[in-house]
Amino acid sequence: MAAQVVASPILVLVDDSPAFSVTVLEMLRTKYRVAAAFSDGTSALDKIGVLSPDIVILDISLGDLSGFEVARRLKLSKCPAKIIFLTMHEDTDFVSAARDVGASGYVFKSCLTVDLTKAIDTVFHGGRFQSGALSTKVR
Repeated sequence: MAAQVVASPILVLVDDSPAFSVTVLEMLRTKYRVAAAFSDGTSALDKIGVLSPDIVILDISLGDLSGFEVARRLKLSKCPAKIIFLTMHEDTDFVSAARDVGASGYVFKSCLTVDLTKAIDTVFHGGRFQSGALSTKVR
C-alpha cells in the first residue's frame, strides 16, 4: 500500500524587519514551501496573485501599508490565500481588527517558536488560531 502524501502549504512572508524575516524564513523552510518574502505591502500585493500561496504571513506594522490594509486588499481582489498575522501587538483591539479583515490566524512574535507552525498547520487545515493568553485555538 502506498504511503499517503501530506501536502505542505505554500507560504509568503511579509515583514519589514530583515533580521526577523531571516529568522522566520530559516524556521519555516525546514517544514514548508516558502514562495517569497517581502519587506513591504506594495511589493507583496504586486506579486501574491502570481505566486498563489496558500497562506500569507503578515506583520501589522509595515513601512508603506499596514498589514490590515494588505489583508483588506487581498480579500477585495478575491485572493484565496488565508492570512495569519505575525505581530508584536498583543492587544485585543488588534486581534479584533485582524478578524475584521478576514484573518484566520494571529500569532504574537513573542510566541514565534511555539505558535507559528501550529498556526500554519491549523489554518491550512481550515481552522483558526490565536496566540497567547487572549485565547488558544479558536474554531
